[in-house]
Amino acid sequence: MKTDKTNNLAVYLQSFLQEYLTLQKGFSPNTILSYRDTIKLLLIFIAADKKKAVTKVRIADLSPDMIVHFLKNLEEERGNSPQTRNIRLACLHSFFGYLAHYEPFLLDQCSRILAIPFKRTANFATEYLEREEMKAILEAVDQKRPDGYRDYTLFSFMYNTGARVGEVISLSVRALHLERPFQARFRGKGAKERLCPLWPETAGFLRTLLKQREVHSPGDMSVFVNHRGESLTRYGVRYLLSKYVQVAVKTCSSLKGKHIHPHTIRHTTAMHLLQSGVDINTIRAWLGHAHLETTNRYAEINLEMKRKVLDNYLPITKGKSSWKPSQGLLQWLESL
Repeated sequence: MKTDKTNNLAVYLQSFLQEYLTLQKGFSPNTILSYRDTIKLLLIFIAADKKKAVTKVRIADLSPDMIVHFLKNLEEERGNSPQTRNIRLACLHSFFGYLAHYEPFLLDQCSRILAIPFKRTANFATEYLEREEMKAILEAVDQKRPDGYRDYTLFSFMYNTGARVGEVISLSVRALHLERPFQARFRGKGAKERLCPLWPETAGFLRTLLKQREVHSPGDMSVFVNHRGESLTRYGVRYLLSKYVQVAVKTCSSLKGKHIHPHTIRHTTAMHLLQSGVDINTIRAWLGHAHLETTNRYAEINLEMKRKVLDNYLPITKGKSSWKPSQGLLQWLESL
């Protein structure tokens, strides 16, 4: 009996996630989980639409029209942004590109799905904090309380390093070097490691925090933990930051109306480094950007700020003046 290859969806998915992405592409576990979640959402959506069990979904059910329907559902029913929709589509493009390469008889179906375009998205302004705003948030923390001291150390550390929140919550004590030269070792995207220098003050905060927790030797325990001794979560860091912003806004009105989240502190670090004269390549290495283009946006923002200053305070003309026949031409030129 001839095998129906179009029904081997589970085999293809297992090979894609466990062999292709892991062994051939070398993607990080978090990236693979993102691909898995996209495929999981798609299978659940198709099963509901076709009124069949997920185990009965066939490759033929993953038609171009169904993929478009799924993407539309993400935005209209699940409330996903166009950016999130594009991320999901990128995952599906990767899977169907893989499928077309290994199973040529599916080339037409895969090609039509690969032709589904990404949506144009708005380029939102990169929001960051001014120095006084960052200072106000730190000063909103009550350092006399144990939790407060942890929070002050947490946000001081994030501002010092510009680390991603995922890097901070997964940071182990072993990754810290709190004697000169003060530094922290991060494992960023793609499992790439980088060292980031620490200010002496930040190193002092960390030493005191670990002393309060009675951590006296390097180990794999997390640096920032909750009441249960477990690592802080992304949600936990976001909640803490939001709490202190609400306090800080009472003394720093410019914070009002700003959408501030943990990644805002990363943007803030980058902008303050740039404004302090640090070159763009150093900032790229500091933040762990894979591509210089990602870091360049901060330089573009800084240039735009300078242009606004120039426009507001250094006008190149004294105002418009029309020439009159009774006025000498050179005199009129001088008046411009």
